[in-house]
Amino acid sequence: MSSVCKKSVSFYSDAPEWGGQEILSARIASIVAETCDVTFFYSCDKFAENLPASVKRIKLPYHAETPFPIIRDRFKGKTRKAKELFQKENIQNLVLCPGNIERCLPGLWAAKKLGVLTVSYLPLAFTQSETHANLGKIRDILAKRIYHKVDHWIVNSPYQKRLMKRFVSKDIETLLNPLAWDISAPAKKPQSHMNIAILGRIFFEQKGQDILPDIALRLKESHADVHFLIVGEGPHEKILRQRLQDKGIEDLVEFTGWLPSDKVQERLINDIDLLLVPSHFESGPIVLFEALQCGCPVLVADAEYTDDYVLPPWMLFKEGSATDAADKILHYAENWNEPQFLDLRERLFQDRTDEDFKRNVSRIFDKLFAGGFHK
Repeated sequence: MSSVCKKSVSFYSDAPEWGGQEILSARIASIVAETCDVTFFYSCDKFAENLPASVKRIKLPYHAETPFPIIRDRFKGKTRKAKELFQKENIQNLVLCPGNIERCLPGLWAAKKLGVLTVSYLPLAFTQSETHANLGKIRDILAKRIYHKVDHWIVNSPYQKRLMKRFVSKDIETLLNPLAWDISAPAKKPQSHMNIAILGRIFFEQKGQDILPDIALRLKESHADVHFLIVGEGPHEKILRQRLQDKGIEDLVEFTGWLPSDKVQERLINDIDLLLVPSHFESGPIVLFEALQCGCPVLVADAEYTDDYVLPPWMLFKEGSATDAADKILHYAENWNEPQFLDLRERLFQDRTDEDFKRNVSRIFDKLFAGGFHK
């Protein structure tokens, strides 16, 4: 980071869980800490393990509560506690790291009471209604009162920027997610026998795994030589297992639970012939990039977020259509086009290396704080 950044920057996350957003928030704070005094207020203990010693780490005495944090986090004195911590540390600014618009609100409200500059690093600009959340319309009405309170926004894709523009008239910075690994394995030509994987939290409304039983049944009826791996866990795992059992195809599907990153990489390179991505929405499809890095073919539901990536038609199936997905799988080997796969990988990997990420973090924070570190 340039000499423009020469004071202190404070980060805030009240997420109780550890996931992609928290991992990237810790990485950003670590980069900023190379040239600034950084303080990180956090709830999840994993932050303490993943932040460098140069970052001052302060554990929050609370965490975001679900469901409905936009309502529940107004209670139990959370804003007062955050304000007291901020005053004690004499913060000049606050970089909020919420998973969605309803998170980190005690930090935002406390920061506004103190009149400090706020930045929100937000990966999901979807409304609660768009994510099929309970009482989504009511929560969206409440959320509309939040957007104007934030001084600057950072999102992770052009698509998320377009979504955010619906609510924010200010400039929005785009910080692309970095690649997971420093590899670019040879492309794997698919064969008639296919091990097909779905990676991610088992959560139907977002990840779309509820389409799997119908896909697997159609492939079984077509006598396809396929096997499925479900890598991940989530609230709908029991329902998914039951539906597979009801259709008599549970023997086609293996549940592995969560796997360490190195094991995911190993299986994408050696064991998995096709990554199936049935998601209805994503902030940035990390699993897509992971598969491409490992040379693993992909088949992706043509949800709106995929428009940014311009995948060739043989890599896409109609969102929510088990029939189309099964048909694309049956004909995947014959439609395989390695030059298109490699061209796609080269195009999508631009500006996503670790060095690119560091450079872009520095550029964005220099720009955001060019006028000073406080209002």
